[in-house]
Amino acid sequence: MASTSLKRDLRLVFKEMSLFDKLLPLLIILSVVVGVIISVYAPQAQSIFNNTNNNKLTSVSIQLTIGLIIMMIPPLCKIEYEQLITTTKSNNKRGLYLFAQHWREIAVSLALNWIVGPFLMFGLAWATLFNEKEYRTGIIMIGMARCIAMVLIWNQLALGSNDLCAILVIINSVLQIVLYAPYQVLFCYIITDESIDFANNLNMSDLFVLVLKNIGVFLGIPLASGISIRTIALLTIGEGKFNTKVLPWINPWALIGLLYTIIIIFISKGDSFLHEIGESLKCLIPLCFYFLVMWLGTFFGFRYYSNYINYNRLVKEHEKSAIEMMTPNTRAVVMTEEEEEGDSSESTKLLIKCGCEEKLSCHQLEQHHQGKLQCNANYSSTVTQAFTSSSNNFELSLAIAIALYGEGSKQVIAAVYGPLLEVPILLLLTVVARYFRVKLVWGDA
Repeated sequence: MASTSLKRDLRLVFKEMSLFDKLLPLLIILSVVVGVIISVYAPQAQSIFNNTNNNKLTSVSIQLTIGLIIMMIPPLCKIEYEQLITTTKSNNKRGLYLFAQHWREIAVSLALNWIVGPFLMFGLAWATLFNEKEYRTGIIMIGMARCIAMVLIWNQLALGSNDLCAILVIINSVLQIVLYAPYQVLFCYIITDESIDFANNLNMSDLFVLVLKNIGVFLGIPLASGISIRTIALLTIGEGKFNTKVLPWINPWALIGLLYTIIIIFISKGDSFLHEIGESLKCLIPLCFYFLVMWLGTFFGFRYYSNYINYNRLVKEHEKSAIEMMTPNTRAVVMTEEEEEGDSSESTKLLIKCGCEEKLSCHQLEQHHQGKLQCNANYSSTVTQAFTSSSNNFELSLAIAIALYGEGSKQVIAAVYGPLLEVPILLLLTVVARYFRVKLVWGDA
């Protein structure tokens, strides 16, 4: 029966993905090939796309700036910003009530996304690319950009918590505007004590302002556009029509913008990229390790934490219910004994039934009594945490790499490997998540 359920889940994963999502890695490779061919056989095209003289906002050509902004807007239109201002209604968890309900998950996610993730990518980049400074910087920049787009797709496919995912995406969107610039300076230059060699007469303060300016262009403009489009649509046509009529028209532009950007990048770099392809492929090593270590570590770590929190809440509810049924004298004696013993005794915990006992095998029931089964863990929150922590905003890291180092730089080539690897690996992990949902015992599945 479990095997049948798993096969059904796996079929649903692929069925629910759009054709473009399934083909994204192949389309990225084709875009690289097209860009390289144009670069080699029509080298005059480089001057067309490398002209930055007419762009007053940033040091990127207008053609490339348009592509970078367009690819960022569609995913930012999907974020449910209205949850921040919607008041709490009966039987409807919205607004600030959602934050109160999920404050533990939010705290854990902040630590994973803004401390563990960037430092893990930093360590992996240095461990595998210690002799390739430019590629290393590009990989580190991917680790600093937390995902606000594709994670919504992975979370939905893996049957995660939509409410929690929406909250985390909103928080990460805001924090990226605030934190990406200081993180860029900290991880790429202060910690490593490396010189700023991509521009003359540029100190740390100037670099911070430069990164902040580009964040304003390549995240601020798309974020403002996404909020405006969604708000106007919700006020005029409603959420239902927006999701069914408008979003299907907007969504493809993210892919169009990404592929257009990649083609331009390799028009600028294609000829020299052919000679450096072996060296650049080293970038795949830290990225593979990052996605796997971050996802698996978060999944099983949060499963343990979730089980611990939920089981202890169950114990407290049981004890409270038992005390309420006692006479006043007996209640006073029991409360005195509990104060002397401290935490609930192991014998008390073994008496607690969480509701899963009837569906367990004999071996699982023995594990349950020993506290090893973790059957009170919450699957939807666990899988949401796993995908939120392991996904990255490759669009932002690519845009900032282009703005700082130029479209033909090695940092940009490293950033291109982000979406090339993230999509197939996280798709595989979506299947793994559905497998664990069936294979393991959960409190909510």
